[in-house]
Amino acid sequence: MADYLAGLDVGTTGARCVIFDMQGRPVAGHYCDYGASYPLPGWVEQQPDLLIERAMQACRRAVESSGVDPGRIASLGIAAQRSVACPVDADGRPVRPMFSWQDARTGQEVEDLRQFVSAEQYYEQNGLPLGTTWIVTKILWMRKHEPELMARTVRIVQNQDVVLRAFGADDFYTDLCCSVFYGVWDVRRADWNLPLMERLGLTPGMFGRPAPPGTQVGTIGAAVAGKTGFAVGMPLCLGAGDQNCSVLGMGAIESGLATVTLGTAGLAILATERPQAGFGGMMITHHAVPGMWEVEGLSNAAAASLRWYRDVVATSEKQTEAAGGRDAYVQLDELAATAPPGSRGLLYLPYLATAATPRWNPQARAAFIGLSFAHGRAEMTRAVMEGVVLEIRDMLEQWTAAGLSVRSLRIGGGATRSRLWNQIQADVYGRPVETLEVGESAVLGAAILGGVGAGVFSTPQEGVKTMVHVADRIEPDPDRHQRYDELYHAYVRSYEGLNNSGAFESLARFQAT
Repeated sequence: MADYLAGLDVGTTGARCVIFDMQGRPVAGHYCDYGASYPLPGWVEQQPDLLIERAMQACRRAVESSGVDPGRIASLGIAAQRSVACPVDADGRPVRPMFSWQDARTGQEVEDLRQFVSAEQYYEQNGLPLGTTWIVTKILWMRKHEPELMARTVRIVQNQDVVLRAFGADDFYTDLCCSVFYGVWDVRRADWNLPLMERLGLTPGMFGRPAPPGTQVGTIGAAVAGKTGFAVGMPLCLGAGDQNCSVLGMGAIESGLATVTLGTAGLAILATERPQAGFGGMMITHHAVPGMWEVEGLSNAAAASLRWYRDVVATSEKQTEAAGGRDAYVQLDELAATAPPGSRGLLYLPYLATAATPRWNPQARAAFIGLSFAHGRAEMTRAVMEGVVLEIRDMLEQWTAAGLSVRSLRIGGGATRSRLWNQIQADVYGRPVETLEVGESAVLGAAILGGVGAGVFSTPQEGVKTMVHVADRIEPDPDRHQRYDELYHAYVRSYEGLNNSGAFESLARFQAT
């Protein structure tokens, strides 16, 4: 009897596999990291074979530690980081490292794209503001800078497509949610933007095959079973992009339900019943529930900001952890809690990987502003946490300006392990936030979609009702919210000052030489 579900999230910095029971309770899980390489400032690349290897390791160790008979696991659903460009040859082998969604080398290609379509037309058709994140800009860059590799390239697929193929799918499949991120997809028609593709010399056959989330695309074969611990013949199912899976795993399946996820990236997402007109730099994408859409705001470096801070600044906490002491993040959490809200006026702009929603500025760079002798490591640590949330607040302000109603707000991602960070979110947003029993919501959403593909659930909604449960509700403090209102306005003015003065442009140009 199959009475468990497996979910796999192949994210930006690591792969996580979790085995769930049918009530959504994690039985066992494992995480394997892999990171990325940074050949030049703004360049971010990853090796697909390494991601596949670590993903299979995570699965094997999760299955082994669960003690569950692999034959009782009904399916595997896969989520993955979105807008990753992996050029492959006629045999399906990568011709170069993948371009990460964080890769911002294609600023000139964005300008080149404007020769074919205006920013307004692009936004209207594709649901995306013109920017370096989308895969079409990487294609233009390869044509210009790597023509020999481009000549060998037969298809450009995404991270999930590559992993599914390695696990046993019969083709490269892209879920409908991720099809948007090719940058040549008409989000309102849910089909390719053929007029734009023709002008760019592209065809649908160059990309992954679009399919609905929750589609079975293969089964686990003997070789993969040996590497992952799953049973031969177990259904392999298309999930969705990690953030789309996260929305599902947080239960935001009705219009007006919103989520904020602080993972490597930060996402503020509102579920809607119709595709909204573009506004404020928001992305319009498909929801994992058929017939629904999402209004999305993106932060390129959310929890990744704290990870960078841990690795570069908090070296003593890392050394303590390496010597068998407490987790470095727990130490940093306690340190940040000793600083007052607002970090004594120290502000952090979290643009380590440039600015996304609502600014979409590839030249923006991270900064500490207001630093003085009065500030120490406690204030710096808290300022990083607050700066990440202020960028999300910037996105929520766009929803309000557009007249969109938010009925409830749930928060997720690895950052929810910090009670302090959760409270900062409630205080900065000025509204209650709910946490979920399963904080790693992307992997839960993937498992639910795997259940749909295997026929365990008839719809994603049925899976959410069965497996998603609220853990806590955190109320905002009015006094702290007022304090954070002041800091938010300083945040906006700081960005505008650096941008309008040309400081960002000068630094970006200097870093490129």
